[in-house]
Amino acid sequence: MKQPVERSGQEIACPLCQSPSFKPWAVENGFCCVRCDGCGLLYVNPRPRQEDIDRGVQLGVHETERKLNVVGKRMAWKVRQACSIIQSEYGDWIIRGTPVRWLDVGAGFGEFVEGAKSVLPSGSTVEGIEPMIPKAEDARARGVQVKTGLLEDVQGTYDAISLIDVFSHLPDFRGFMKSLRGLLSPGGEVFLKTGNAADLLKREEFPGPLTLPDHLMFGGVSQISRFVEDAGFSVVRLSQHRLDGIGYSLRNYARKLFGHPVAVGLPYCSKARVLYVRARLRSS
Repeated sequence: MKQPVERSGQEIACPLCQSPSFKPWAVENGFCCVRCDGCGLLYVNPRPRQEDIDRGVQLGVHETERKLNVVGKRMAWKVRQACSIIQSEYGDWIIRGTPVRWLDVGAGFGEFVEGAKSVLPSGSTVEGIEPMIPKAEDARARGVQVKTGLLEDVQGTYDAISLIDVFSHLPDFRGFMKSLRGLLSPGGEVFLKTGNAADLLKREEFPGPLTLPDHLMFGGVSQISRFVEDAGFSVVRLSQHRLDGIGYSLRNYARKLFGHPVAVGLPYCSKARVLYVRARLRSS
């Protein structure tokens, strides 16, 4: 395994089970991702300084071997994907026809907000909040309701809060989930979309970049479920979807040719999956 670059940071215990014991799993961009010996969670260790994490979250640039820019750009296909996800995972809400209040946290360029607004029952309110300044500004410039800010800037209550590809960015996911409880109406739900990298034995089984240190940890089915349950939610539904289709595999081959740290393989061979999780707030 390639050795990590010496960087300032703090060695931490596992964010899920607090075990201090771990084994190296991968190195990318000069940062080390380890696997907890206790619960199997994957996490960056040593962790970057909190001020470096905050700067990356706000500006979209991380100081790595080659200055990692994660701002990206709006993708129209993500709007279509959001429509499909809501229709498949929340078909019961759509059929019921009752307007809902929905908040998308870490809304990025607002693609999920756009998609959800188009398929949820008429009269529904869909809002987003995004800490990365250029993303939120771009969304608002296109008329999408995405505020710049953090979770503590949110007021009001919602029937559902979505976290689309947000899990891996959060240093303290359990604490973050607990903070969502005060923003949910009774029986409200959190909807998560994330990967299952912690279910894979080796780095080579994950067909894509880890994007360290923008991503700070990676879970699997058992780790995500435990985080959710510990925070006072019950898993209503958890579904797994294949990640490594033909298009995804071809893009990775192209990234590899340009020197990006990705694993490549044949389509439809990886055990990597996308996880969709509906979690309902338990009554106190």
